[in-house]
This record gives sequence, C-alpha cells and structure tokens, in this order.
Amino acid sequence: MATPMFVNEDPYLGRRLTQPELVEELMSITFAGSGTTPSTLTYLLYAMSKDTVRQECLHLNEVKNLPYLNAVLKETFRLYPTIMSTLPRILDRPVNIGDYVLPPDTLVGMQNYVHHRDAELFHRPDEFLPERWLEKNGDASRIKYMESALTPFSLGPRNCIGQNLAKAELYLAVSNIFRKLRLQLNADMTK
Repeated sequence: MATPMFVNEDPYLGRRLTQPELVEELMSITFAGSGTTPSTLTYLLYAMSKDTVRQECLHLNEVKNLPYLNAVLKETFRLYPTIMSTLPRILDRPVNIGDYVLPPDTLVGMQNYVHHRDAELFHRPDEFLPERWLEKNGDASRIKYMESALTPFSLGPRNCIGQNLAKAELYLAVSNIFRKLRLQLNADMTK
C-alpha cells in the first residue's frame, strides 16, 4: 500500500511526499477509522434498540431489505455524525453567501451536526427516521437533495479514503447483529 506513495508524485502537491508527510498519511490510513466506525455502530445500535418495529424490518429478509439497511445507515450518519465537521478549506476565490462576500484565503468549514439537523432539509430533524431515505416515503428528487447534504465522510478530493471499508464493516456488523439478535434498552437507562 505504501509503495505507490513513496515512488509516485502526489497529484495535488505536484511533488513526492516528504518522509514526515508519508508517516502522517500512513498513520491516518492505519488509525483513522479505528474510532469512528465503532462509534457509528454504537449510535446505530442505540437508536435501533429503542424501536422493535424497525429492528424487525432489518431482520425480515436481509437481501430484500438492503434498501432499509442503507436507510438505517444514512440516518445514523445524519443524526449521529462521529466527525462533527468536515475538514476546513481555504477559499481560492471570493465566495458570495447571501449579502456577504468571503475573500480569498478565508478558512471555511461546515459542521455536520448542524447541517444534518437542518429542518429545511430534514423533516423532524431530531428524530431517527430511516424511512425518510426510502423512495416509497418521499420523492426521488427530495432524497437526492438530502443525500447531497449528507457529509459523514466529507466531500471532494480530500474525502475519507476509508469510507468504503467503514460502510462494508457496518453492513456486515448490522446485518449479522439483527439477523441473530433483538435489542432493547435497559429500562433504567436515561438519555
């Protein structure tokens, strides 16, 4: 995995990475998902354990209910982002936002927690509603619009390199857990 990083030029930088940059990249690849994927799974299990009907939807036939599993994952990413903000960017040109102009070299960022709970984008934004992502419960253009606002892995060329691995791990874990188990919250647990 590391060999191409040692011998090839980084297309973004236009040069080979230095040794400290290589070490940082390899550390990021190795450890970046070690906390976020388990945290996402924890939040998902918490949300699903509060609702036996939704658990049954996952249990009934995993292959037929793959769209529902996708919806559960998207809703977990939306409501419980393990990365609170996308990586900040530096503007390379002026950007207009309403009546304001942000000049070049301005550092900008986006808070996942805030925009994933925007009531204009997501009806009943503080509720765990996987059904919002299913076409039978909404029009395709609305779902596409919501998907464009869902940024648990960031966007663009600097998005999470491990997102496909994280999703694969979550698909396997969730489908196996709900195929074999039914979860419920301990009655003594509070929010």
